[in-house]
Amino acid sequence: MTTPWVVTREWEGQTVCVIGAGPEMSEELAERARGLKTIVCNRAVRFCSWADVFIGLDPRHPFYADPGDFKGLRVCGVECELDALYAGMWYYTVRISEGHTIEIRNNAIAAIMLAERMGAAKILLLGFDTLRYEEIHRGTGFYGLTQGLKQIIQELRSKGIEVEQFDSENQKPGTRPARRSRV
Repeated sequence: MTTPWVVTREWEGQTVCVIGAGPEMSEELAERARGLKTIVCNRAVRFCSWADVFIGLDPRHPFYADPGDFKGLRVCGVECELDALYAGMWYYTVRISEGHTIEIRNNAIAAIMLAERMGAAKILLLGFDTLRYEEIHRGTGFYGLTQGLKQIIQELRSKGIEVEQFDSENQKPGTRPARRSRV
C-alpha cells in the first residue's frame, strides 16, 4: 500500500543528480552520480541500484515487480497497493506555443520537481534524450517533454538553482552528442 509522503527539504543546498532513461544512459554515465543524492527514472534504475530514490509514476512499471538490489525510496504517482511513497499527482504545465499549454505527467519532470522540493542547490541531469522520447511517442498523445525540460530548467535557474545536463559519458559541458539518424 502506498504511504502518504510529505516531501521535506532534507537535501537543502546539495547537488542532486537526476538520471533519465535515454538511450545514451550507461553504467559509466551513472557513475558520475555516485556519492551525490540521486533520483532515477524508469529503466535507469538498472544502472544505479545504489540511488536514493526511484520515481515511477505508473504503478505498472516493471521495476515494482523486480526491484533487483535497489534499497532506496520508491515513489509512485498514484495511490495503489505498492510498497511505495505517494506525494500527490505530478502534473506539469508546459507552454507549447503562445496561448497553447498542456499538462504532462512524466517521470523525468517529476524527478526534477522532486529534486527541487527536496532542496537541491544544483541539479545534474544525466541520460535525458527528449527528442528520442518525442520520436518514440509520436502519435500516442505523449508529447511536450522537449519544451517541458527547457521550461523547467529555465524556471529552476531563475530561482538560483544551477542545472547541468550530460547526455553521454563523452559529452563535455556545453556540447551536444551526435544525433542518430533513422534509416
